[in-house]
Amino acid sequence: MTHLLSILFITALISFVGSVQLGPVNLAIMKAVLEGRSKAAVIIAVGVCFPEFIYSTFALFASAWLLQRHELLMILEWSIVPLLVGIGIYNLIKKTVPDDDKTAVQKAEDFAKGFLLSLFNPQLLPFWLTILVMLNGYNFFAISTVGDKIAFIVGTGLGEFILLVSVIWVTRKFRDYLLRKMQKWNLNRVFGWLFILLAAVQSLKLILHLTK
Repeated sequence: MTHLLSILFITALISFVGSVQLGPVNLAIMKAVLEGRSKAAVIIAVGVCFPEFIYSTFALFASAWLLQRHELLMILEWSIVPLLVGIGIYNLIKKTVPDDDKTAVQKAEDFAKGFLLSLFNPQLLPFWLTILVMLNGYNFFAISTVGDKIAFIVGTGLGEFILLVSVIWVTRKFRDYLLRKMQKWNLNRVFGWLFILLAAVQSLKLILHLTK
């Protein structure tokens, strides 16, 4: 049991730290909270966790095969670009809907947003592949039994979820201050352009990589 908890804790901690950077997921969470849609932010956070489970499972069971499929990793790198542009344009043209007016379909859309942003995150699969390679051979992180594997997979999503709940809490705490600073701007437009900017940065990074 101690070994299982060790794997769970270490994996969750790595996932938490690896998710701290400002990216599409954290932006989507912050935007929902600033709009007064904390419930939607939690739904987005839940959606984000499922691809963590998927990619960590791939990394765990097919690491050797995946490391030889560089084209798959490149497809993931490019796939996030149109998704970010689409979300950016959607934010530029949409109107804010309060949590209380949300239908079941709209809540499903929030879940799908979190799921897709995480699913098309080009860093997830290489990240967990790297972690498994780096920690391979250490007794405290030896993954051999079914229980060890489950602890690792659960830990990847748990750390992400704890981080996103922390983002929700911090954003709610400073919501009034942030809104005062941003009151001259349309919130949807601000985040819409931020998503498009992220898409541009990702595209530039990939183009520079191809020209090397």
